[in-house]
Amino acid sequence: MATELKANQRNTTKRSYITQLRQKGNVPAVVYGSGTEPLSVAVIETEFIKVLKEQGLNGVIDLNTDGKKQSVMVQEIQRDHLKNEVTHVDFIVVDLKKEIESDVPLTVTGESPGVKEGGVLQRILHTVTVKAKPNDFPDHIEVNAENLNIGDSYLVKDLPTSSSYEIIDDEEEVVLTVTPPTVAETEDENAEDAEEAEADAGGDAEGKAVDEEDKDNSGETKE
Repeated sequence: MATELKANQRNTTKRSYITQLRQKGNVPAVVYGSGTEPLSVAVIETEFIKVLKEQGLNGVIDLNTDGKKQSVMVQEIQRDHLKNEVTHVDFIVVDLKKEIESDVPLTVTGESPGVKEGGVLQRILHTVTVKAKPNDFPDHIEVNAENLNIGDSYLVKDLPTSSSYEIIDDEEEVVLTVTPPTVAETEDENAEDAEEAEADAGGDAEGKAVDEEDKDNSGETKE
């Protein structure tokens, strides 16, 4: 079920006004789509984050703008990572009866046997494009790495399927792969082994030199 988020229409996009909005804990946003004119609004940041946690990135939100309600989804979020603040949001108006496309994040689960053997797990895809009705989008799709050995790949066609949505990426596209240890890592290990061997050899040579010197000194003493 959609969660309501209140918004206030804003009639200006001046930088000074936007700055004042943010200082008061509001986030400037725009609403567009479904044949409507783009509408500039503002939402309270704490309320938006709360709704986002409840609904997820692909959840449907009942946006209440000065009493006018619209079903929307989050299209884009801009953030200031240094200040840990949301700086702007794009909302897209949706028809709950019509399918749309949206990116859904992939979550890796399970431990790969190949990684246990020293292989490197490489993530090629972090999201896939899904086609579904707005209320049928999953929060995420799980990628199970438990059967991946070194040299194995997990493809889009291996992702779990559902009757409520369709993954429209190329089914042969690689999601995950487990590669052998890199050449650089192998070379570093070989170099370390060589350095240790050289150090051991140097220690033996030094010991022999001392032994020879002891012998010479011993001989001088006898004379």
